[in-house]
Amino acid sequence: MPLSAALLPEGIELHARKSATPLTAPDPALWKEYGFQAGETAVYEGKGRPNEKGVTGPVKSFSVSAWRLRDSTAALAAWQILRPADAQPSPKAATKVAVQSGAQTLLAYGNYVLRFEGYLPEEETVHQLVLSLPRFENAALPALMGFLPTEARALNSERYITGPVSLEKFAPQVPPSVVAFQFDTEGITGRFTDRDGPVDLVIFSYPNHQIAQKQIEAFQAIPGLTASRSGPLISVVTKAPNADAAQRVVAQVRYEATVTLNSNAAPAPQQNIGDMILAIVKLIGILIGMATVAGLVFAGVRMLTGGGFGGMRSRDEAFVSLSLDDEGPKQP
Repeated sequence: MPLSAALLPEGIELHARKSATPLTAPDPALWKEYGFQAGETAVYEGKGRPNEKGVTGPVKSFSVSAWRLRDSTAALAAWQILRPADAQPSPKAATKVAVQSGAQTLLAYGNYVLRFEGYLPEEETVHQLVLSLPRFENAALPALMGFLPTEARALNSERYITGPVSLEKFAPQVPPSVVAFQFDTEGITGRFTDRDGPVDLVIFSYPNHQIAQKQIEAFQAIPGLTASRSGPLISVVTKAPNADAAQRVVAQVRYEATVTLNSNAAPAPQQNIGDMILAIVKLIGILIGMATVAGLVFAGVRMLTGGGFGGMRSRDEAFVSLSLDDEGPKQP
């Protein structure tokens, strides 16, 4: 299923893009479930970065491949199936989700998977690169990965399950109707080395405890499976040499709810008498200033209006007086 798009930039540092080719999904059904949107590989050529003397390195050529997925969970799932079997964690890469195999570095960044061949970019280079990628979205990785036990886990055996296609591919012993993907169920698988032999474990995550408690009975009814619930997680051993080996692995799965508490919360502010008095003085000063301004305005209006203001008269204004005495007018 070819999905092409102009993903990669024309240049990376001092290297120019010489060619670009669309990438197709290696497993169309699986990649469609993972939300594969576009892919491209490009060849770059140019000089290396300048050293402390300002001299650039020799001309070199390398390739970069990019796959854009639906979200960070889908990118993690695609990254897992693209890893070479002998890949080792790459502590020098720009992200924690990165491995290296020979001259190849594979990393997941947001909703993209990036592969560099013949070139190990610096962290800042990768950050600048992803900002130029179309429809790049950076989000947290799914928490489910952290519940998969690490003790005796086989290298690069993890696989992410997001729907019936990936379930059939990585845990075919479990029917989709039992998993109940209508609850947005996700799963993670891994292989473990027990003293009695290899053990395959898959952990399914449900939205809450109640749904997981309801579904656990369906898992336990499947012959040959060992299922256990811890909070909203259901752990299922799909393959084990014996029941004891299955129990030893499934017992390692423990759900612990994470509650964030701010232990350095600031104390409630204490009232300061000095600050209160200062605020009162400031308020009095403001009121005095407002009264002074109002008085000056009033005086100015009286002067401009000839001493009158509204219906008020000046004290010096002449007025007509009627003299009315109690005695009547005298006769001539």
